[in-house]
Amino acid sequence: MKTSTKQVRLIICCFFLSFLIVFIQYTFCTNNYRQDVLERRISVEYSEAVETQLRSHKEGIHLTNLNLDAKSKKIAKLNESINTTRMKEHIFDLDQHDVTHIMHSRQTEKKVCSSPMTHVAFLKTHKTASSTIMSIMQRFGYFRNLTFIMPLKKIDQYRFNYIGAPGETISYENIIPKREEDEYDLLCNHVIYNEGAFQNTFPSDTFLFTIIREPLKQLISTVNYYGYTQQGYFAKILNQSLTNPMSDYLKSPWKFEPSNPHYSVTNNKMSIDLGLPVSQIRNGSFIKSYFERLNTKFELVLLQEYFDESLILFKRYTCWSFKDIIYISKNIWPLHQNLNLSADDIDNHRKWNVADYALYEKFYKIFWTKVLKEKEFFDEVYHFRRILQKVNIHCSNDKQSKSLTIFDSKWSPGFILTPDDCIFLKINEKQFITVIHKRMMSRAYPNGNNPFEQTTTEDDLAHLFQ
Repeated sequence: MKTSTKQVRLIICCFFLSFLIVFIQYTFCTNNYRQDVLERRISVEYSEAVETQLRSHKEGIHLTNLNLDAKSKKIAKLNESINTTRMKEHIFDLDQHDVTHIMHSRQTEKKVCSSPMTHVAFLKTHKTASSTIMSIMQRFGYFRNLTFIMPLKKIDQYRFNYIGAPGETISYENIIPKREEDEYDLLCNHVIYNEGAFQNTFPSDTFLFTIIREPLKQLISTVNYYGYTQQGYFAKILNQSLTNPMSDYLKSPWKFEPSNPHYSVTNNKMSIDLGLPVSQIRNGSFIKSYFERLNTKFELVLLQEYFDESLILFKRYTCWSFKDIIYISKNIWPLHQNLNLSADDIDNHRKWNVADYALYEKFYKIFWTKVLKEKEFFDEVYHFRRILQKVNIHCSNDKQSKSLTIFDSKWSPGFILTPDDCIFLKINEKQFITVIHKRMMSRAYPNGNNPFEQTTTEDDLAHLFQ
């Protein structure tokens, strides 16, 4: 029986359509596969290179000089590679299917944290990215209606964002009272650490942490932030008729420092923030024993130079989520002047800030020792950076009105980033302090017998978010 012309044409058409469908499916799958492979390769190269470099120095993680050692520089270079234009383009070329495919292809050994810690105390240090950490804490507590430890001051009072006077620690006389049925949940304002005072104030299960920075970099940031606004004793230093006033300062810093070290931001400031007695800031044996004690009380000491790694370690320890720890950097001074410090200047700085260098070198080792115990740590850091890039680009448009969807991953549930979330990510710490301060005052004095009467209400402060 002969096949008709129509049947032949139909068979040819069916064959062609089948071939076309197979070709499209192959092309689609191949493109997805290539993107997946590229994504995995970038992530693996990053995580394996960093982890191998760290493990090769496992027994001797330390700073060999005032700047970051060669190992740290290599890690920093790898960190910077995450933000290259080529990689950014690749990340934002991924469509929804590819992102979900990559995320869900890594669902093995999923960690589940169903109960984030809500008793968390952050010891805020100066010029260490602590304001960015503070903004994370503020968002976490504000939207969960938690009880903050806040200074018992008026919001327009000098140093209203500090608890107590310079050198004071927490006491029931200098913080806003809590309701009888409440516990103090969170701390993120500036205050001097004192072991006994903190134990008497916080619940026994409170997670205590802080952040520090390589001391020379901290000095540079401090001078750029305080110095060129001519604040305090910096005016005396920088108004000298010298070619390099900071070099002259480092030759004899005691000539310029305030008589009370608690007013200084250049005399072992991180160590003093952490409660090291000012009378012992050059006592080597005391410094060593004091920092050993700190290590038993602080769950984590984060490093500013490895900010994203620090946040991922914090997230894992506290069971917080990616949405809890996303951020937009805060309180960054736009001017970055070169201090032109010589090798002798740097050596003088090490001698003057002997406690801060000892602090950094000790907790630098401890930080990386903790990291090396974590599984798939750098994979999570890499994934977190991809989320941060999306969040920062999304929130950078002041007129944007859409939400951003972040999908589930093996490390954290997905979330929706709303326009309001962007607003709270961008407001500065003092604006947020004002709002939280008012809420805590209203709780403490519900009948209006507030001894620090405010002239505004929480609703009146809505303009801060516009």
